[in-house]
Amino acid sequence: MVLNIHTGTEVADLHLHSLFSDGVYTSQRLVERAVQVGLDCIALTDHDTLEGCEETERICAKKGIEFIPGVELTAYYLEEEIHVLGYCMDLHNEAFLKSLQKFQKGRQYRVEKMVSLLNKQGVPLSLERVLQIAQCKAPGRAHMARALLEGGFCSSHSEVYSRYLGKGKPAWVPKIYCGLEESIELLHQAGGVAIIAHPGALVQQEAVIKHSIEFGVDGFECYHPKNSASTTQKLLSNCEKHGLLVTGGSDCHGIKERLSMGSIKLPIRHVERLNQWVYSKNLKQA
Repeated sequence: MVLNIHTGTEVADLHLHSLFSDGVYTSQRLVERAVQVGLDCIALTDHDTLEGCEETERICAKKGIEFIPGVELTAYYLEEEIHVLGYCMDLHNEAFLKSLQKFQKGRQYRVEKMVSLLNKQGVPLSLERVLQIAQCKAPGRAHMARALLEGGFCSSHSEVYSRYLGKGKPAWVPKIYCGLEESIELLHQAGGVAIIAHPGALVQQEAVIKHSIEFGVDGFECYHPKNSASTTQKLLSNCEKHGLLVTGGSDCHGIKERLSMGSIKLPIRHVERLNQWVYSKNLKQA
């Protein structure tokens, strides 16, 4: 179901994943799908990597679609996992790329540890097969799930997580996190903006909203399938009150069980404001 929030004709989806992290779409397929669902602008926001941004941008240019480079970082605050979306970073910022490399190594270690725990449980899953399925620098539980399903060790994604990979289950391994304030600062140092992703999924919404504003966050993902109508209104009010950016996206991974591209269609005026925000910020730093 599409959330009809747009009043104009041009729309965007600013939260998309590809096979460069835990999605299944190639850059080409991602853009083709964006054209099919009537998007005028997309952002690629893979986990802990900018790997697919330049290729996706080239394809978007050929198709006449505006492209916003993005990333999704994992932070930890108030004993809760918080995802932070970054947009418009310098794709060649060395310090930021080194930070991403650290996060990617943490992901690789996590996958190795999860495979080891599964093996101890009598599940003969091979690390090599998981990495063959992932074929990216940011492997994760989604690739583990695909390998378990392929091997016939589980019959559904829900069984994978309820039996093995969910929090507290036999093969659960926590991620390597950075702090919320640190994540925001990393994105700012790379010339980007920091947005709290899908706040509707957070247990401590009020505290995270309040403290992230204090930490200098640039905005909130007000429109997301996990946000209730009341959460969306609360976020919009905070953005208006504090002069922050409004974003939105489907969080599409291209997986049948997940959310579909275009289920959120963000009015293009929010993209224009995002671009103006970045331009003004760069002028001040020049």
